[in-house]
Amino acid sequence: MTGFEGKGVVVTGASGGIGRQVALDLAAAGAGVVVHYGGSEAAAQAVVEEIQAAGGRAVACQADIAQRAEVEGLLKAGLEAFGRIELLVHSAALSLDGPFLEMPEDDWRRVIDVNLTGAFHCLQVFGRAMVEAGGGAVVNISANTAIDGRVNAANYCASKAGLNMLTQCAALELAPTVRVNGLALGFFASPLVDQLYTPEQQAEAIAAIPLGRMGRFAEVSDAVKYFGSEASGFITGQTVIMDGGRVRR
Repeated sequence: MTGFEGKGVVVTGASGGIGRQVALDLAAAGAGVVVHYGGSEAAAQAVVEEIQAAGGRAVACQADIAQRAEVEGLLKAGLEAFGRIELLVHSAALSLDGPFLEMPEDDWRRVIDVNLTGAFHCLQVFGRAMVEAGGGAVVNISANTAIDGRVNAANYCASKAGLNMLTQCAALELAPTVRVNGLALGFFASPLVDQLYTPEQQAEAIAAIPLGRMGRFAEVSDAVKYFGSEASGFITGQTVIMDGGRVRR
C-alpha cells in the first residue's frame, strides 16, 4: 500500500519488536519516520541506519512518554525533521508481570504511567498538532488481553483496556479532523516469544487460535498502513482485534 510518500510519521517504541517493523515498513512506503525509543539508543539508531541504507528517511528521538514535556519534545523533533506529522503509531508499552495479590504499587503505577498516561500525552500532544494542521491519523497498538485478561498481568491488561476506551473517546473529540483507531494484538512470532515460551507452550497457545498459527509483524504493518491511510477514511474510534480469531466478542 502506497500513499505515505512525503508524510511525516512518529512510531513510539520503534527500537524493537513490532514498532521496529512498523517503522521499517512505513519508511519503505515513503514516509519520513521518527524512531522513538525509551532507553535503547543503539537499537533505535540501528533502525534509523537500516532505513537510511535502503534509501529512506528517519531520525531517532528519545523520550519518556510518561512525561508530557518529553512527548512535546518528541513532536518538536518530528516537526523539525519532516515539517508535519500526519500519522502517529503508538506502540510503546511496558510489562511488569506478577501475581495480583503480591503486585507492588510501584509496578502498577509504572505500567499505568507508561501504557495509559503515556498514551494520553501522545494523543493529546500529537492530536492537537494534527487538528491545527488540518488532518492526521493515530493508530494505537493495544492487546487482546484488554478484552480477555491473563494471569499475572492485572496492570498491563488494565492499561490496555484503558487505552481502548481512550482510543474511542479521543476519536469522538478529534473528529472530523483526526481519525483514531487501534489494533488489539494477540500472539505474534518473535525472538522474545522464543525466549519466553517453550515449544510446547507455543504449541498450546497456537492450538487456541482458530487460524492455527501466530501472527507476523508484517501483518501488523499492513494493518497500520491501512488505518493510517485514506483507504480507511470512514473508520474511526475502533479497536480491531488482530489475534487469529482467539478472542471473540
